Amino acid sequence: MQLTAAEIEQYDIQIVPLLVGFNGNLVADTTVSRAEFDQQMAVSATLPTTSQPPIGDFVTLYDDLTADGSQVLSLHLTETLSGTVNAARQAAEMVTGQVTVVDTQSADRGMAFQVLTAARMARAGADMDAILAKIAIIRQQTHVYLFVDTLDNLVKGGRVPKIAGLVTNLIKLKFVFELVDGKLKLYTRGRGKKALIKAQEQILAELKDATRVEAAGISYVGETSVAEAPQALVEKVAPQAELLVERTCPIIATHTGIGAYALMLHEID
Repeated sequence: MQLTAAEIEQYDIQIVPLLVGFNGNLVADTTVSRAEFDQQMAVSATLPTTSQPPIGDFVTLYDDLTADGSQVLSLHLTETLSGTVNAARQAAEMVTGQVTVVDTQSADRGMAFQVLTAARMARAGADMDAILAKIAIIRQQTHVYLFVDTLDNLVKGGRVPKIAGLVTNLIKLKFVFELVDGKLKLYTRGRGKKALIKAQEQILAELKDATRVEAAGISYVGETSVAEAPQALVEKVAPQAELLVERTCPIIATHTGIGAYALMLHEID
């Protein structure tokens, strides 16, 4: 999930980290330098290893948070990308306190749009039903696109056949995926990096009204230059949007690979 340190502190958001590492040495992904991780991944012959949190970590946190009678809303990365939400569901059944587990059907800053809204509403005294209803609306208003520069990590992870990765990399074919109902679907593909920016221009042009984009996020893997062109385009087309540009977390980076970036938009009705 893509949250700033200030946002986490302001709303006292509790995070149960996933695990990631090289050569089987797994650590909490929140403790890893994102820049250093990207650099190490770029030269690694093998894909980093990732793992969902132990169920016991959720049980401990849920017990602690509900000890005073408080309710817990536990929001998670789409089940398509991680089984973490299932671990959270199992943990919720093991505690006596009231815990509501939600698959956000999103990722990164797209997921954060829901988390921040829930946190603000809870701080203002809204009840659980009202919060759930609102984040369901935000889920429908959020658009998430993944721009993949190379299939190397997808091939290493066994997500596409090796020969497909070799062929597409040889002809410099780039892919753009859209996260629809929590699942990655091919949006378009083309040759060369210019194809990625062309696709982003098309995405922004397809918006009902770019002035309705309230918040946006660009998360990237690798050098900061990866985000420069998409950032300039968003700032030009939707200058009113609250935009966060950051490296993505090691978990997402592991699956997308160096040079990838995601564009996430919250478009209000």
